[in-house]
Amino acid sequence: MKRLFTGVVTLCLAGVLSAATVTYTADNTSIFSNPERGFITMLTGHLTKKKPYGVKGQESTLDDKKSSEQMSIVLVHYYLDNFKTTGTIPDEILNAFDEDMAVLRNKGMKAIIRFSYVEDTYGPEGNESANDAAWSIVKQHINQYKSHWQANADVIFCFQAGIVGAWGEWYYSDNYGNQMSHINDIRREVIDTLLSAVPSDRCIQIRTPLFKTDYVGSTTALTAAEAYQNTPKARIAHHNDAFLTDENDMGTYINPTNQKKYLAKETLYVPLGGESCILDEGVAATNASYEKTTAAMSQLHWTFIQSGYSTVVTNMWRGNGTFDELNRKMGYRYQLESGTYSDEVKQGGKLSVNMKIKNVGYAPLYNERPAYIVLKNGSKTYSLPLTSDPRSWLPNGVISTVNEQLTLPSDIPTGTYQLYLYLPDKYESLATKPAYAVRFANTGVWESSTGMNKLNASVTVTAKGGDDPEPPTPPTSDAILLPATLNKANVTAYSTDMTWYNTDYFDFGPTDAPNLDRWAEWKVEVRYPGKYKISDVATGPDEGPGHSWHMQLLNGKTMVVECWTDSTWTQGANDYEVKFDMSGVTKGDYTLHLTSSFEWAQPKLLTLTLQYDGEIPTGEQSLLPADNNEPTDGEMFDLLGRPVDASYRGMVISRGRKRLRL
Repeated sequence: MKRLFTGVVTLCLAGVLSAATVTYTADNTSIFSNPERGFITMLTGHLTKKKPYGVKGQESTLDDKKSSEQMSIVLVHYYLDNFKTTGTIPDEILNAFDEDMAVLRNKGMKAIIRFSYVEDTYGPEGNESANDAAWSIVKQHINQYKSHWQANADVIFCFQAGIVGAWGEWYYSDNYGNQMSHINDIRREVIDTLLSAVPSDRCIQIRTPLFKTDYVGSTTALTAAEAYQNTPKARIAHHNDAFLTDENDMGTYINPTNQKKYLAKETLYVPLGGESCILDEGVAATNASYEKTTAAMSQLHWTFIQSGYSTVVTNMWRGNGTFDELNRKMGYRYQLESGTYSDEVKQGGKLSVNMKIKNVGYAPLYNERPAYIVLKNGSKTYSLPLTSDPRSWLPNGVISTVNEQLTLPSDIPTGTYQLYLYLPDKYESLATKPAYAVRFANTGVWESSTGMNKLNASVTVTAKGGDDPEPPTPPTSDAILLPATLNKANVTAYSTDMTWYNTDYFDFGPTDAPNLDRWAEWKVEVRYPGKYKISDVATGPDEGPGHSWHMQLLNGKTMVVECWTDSTWTQGANDYEVKFDMSGVTKGDYTLHLTSSFEWAQPKLLTLTLQYDGEIPTGEQSLLPADNNEPTDGEMFDLLGRPVDASYRGMVISRGRKRLRL
């Protein structure tokens, strides 16, 4: 059975009995709440037995911010200034923390937590210090709070290290080294203790990049392979409470150029947020313009910033449109581009799901979150977990592919089921609350009553008949079968600090800065090990001075084959002599990684073709080279069902059969 939806094309793909492809309409204007991102407000509590709360009693502020600014997180700043000389926090205050978190849980919000001991400085300008609490006292307080922090991990987005100095910002301090830019032994012990007390699945933000690199002993940024582990490097994040104040953000950066490059990589895996403290309107207009603000937040992947401090900055943003732009794009903002779903599946069979998801926000998700395809038919609901990790859906316009085969329960009742995409919170206490589920920025998909996103597609589940043949096994990968032409249209991933998003070519430049951090990757299938010629390389317009390239074939993170070119590739060059030798490679899926091998150049790349240097093995009758009976435009598709034209090289489906075009 095949059904045709409005705006849906029904395709017969290799290995899939029938499938429906849906295209989605992006919503680029609406402002709505999503968990763990966006503008924040700060609630402050100077704790005493009579006033033990930081949140409770200020519910009206939360209600107003949630309604007017679509807030989902709040910075709760607890001051223990009344307990600087005693190692015991009364139970009333400890239990009040649980009550505060219960308020947030009921309101569908999460907290950024900071504890500190002093709100001001003393002494002459230039020699100020702050009368914070001794570490021997603070350590006892942390041990008392530990069980309360652990019990409320579900509604805590992250912690800020706090504790040290005025406002907990690690600068002015009587007890931890005054006005220090580097870490020392006692500050190192503060981080050690917090890492053991804070829930292991939550980050701790510290005030400057240098504090982290000092602590971990390396200036190498966190990588995908290291991320999301219970290690200091994976759990230490960043906050900047002097955003755009001056060139160094009031000492946040010692070397702004290098440290921002470091942060741009780090913040793909740990969150960055903070506030701006500019108090002069002229400085705000110069330093925090729409262009500079959005560029900085995009580059460094900002997730949150205070909406009320400084009002000089935020009021200017409200007037010039920056505020609304940030409210849409801070953190993640996922959009469905297209989806192809099995149209009909037998009980216990495989539901094929292939979705293109674009993250137009400045940052990814950071805390673990499951993703499900949900089948609904009246009161019958079945959730099928995806293996794809939403944290890997990278920001700034990167399109990620979710391509999976999901097994239906063998006892699922027959009938027609509507399909949904559901990203609830991982904690059971929040998993059924719509306020904690991720909403996609598309028109006509959000279901507010359940927190699910309608995929505007359905699947008919049929009985598993004894004599009925099973459909062919769907493809398990959307890898590009080599030989093929690689370009921006079929790229799998690329680094996010680029200017190439709205162009047809890859811009690895510019000439005035190193470009080695700029790369592109394709997921490829090696079915024919052997030597490949790099041919038909087309560079982008105005390609600049001569440049060379570095190409690697990776199996996971392991390099299998690599080569460097040693002279310029030019527009229209053919049969390039460098061979990419995959003779000893095992058949399977790999990643092909490409970057410039010149540090200072202006390389641009339009297409790259890998041509098999020899004969494709015979005996595979379904894999025929292109012949004279060429299909016309609109009759040829790649393995994902996307239309391709006669210039395409690789595996295609045309006129009901697969063929390899060379």
